[in-house]
Amino acid sequence: MKKYLTLLASLLLTTACSDENSKIRGEFIAGCMNGGSSKAVCACTFEKLETKYSPSELRGINRLAAPPESFLKEAILAAKICRTNSN
Repeated sequence: MKKYLTLLASLLLTTACSDENSKIRGEFIAGCMNGGSSKAVCACTFEKLETKYSPSELRGINRLAAPPESFLKEAILAAKICRTNSN
């Protein structure tokens, strides 16, 4: 019985994190598109940021009033690369 409860708890935590990560991704892409970039460039940028930041780091950054300067620099660099690759 304990094994099943442990498995259920881990599945629930994974699902909750996935849902939150999907929400963060959607919010990022929407904000990026509001800034004038295409959906493809915004999605590419977020994918590049996911390689630099763990899901928990992205959730933490999302909770801040303003993202750290280092995150903004990474996002700008990633967006430039994505724009270049989309042309």
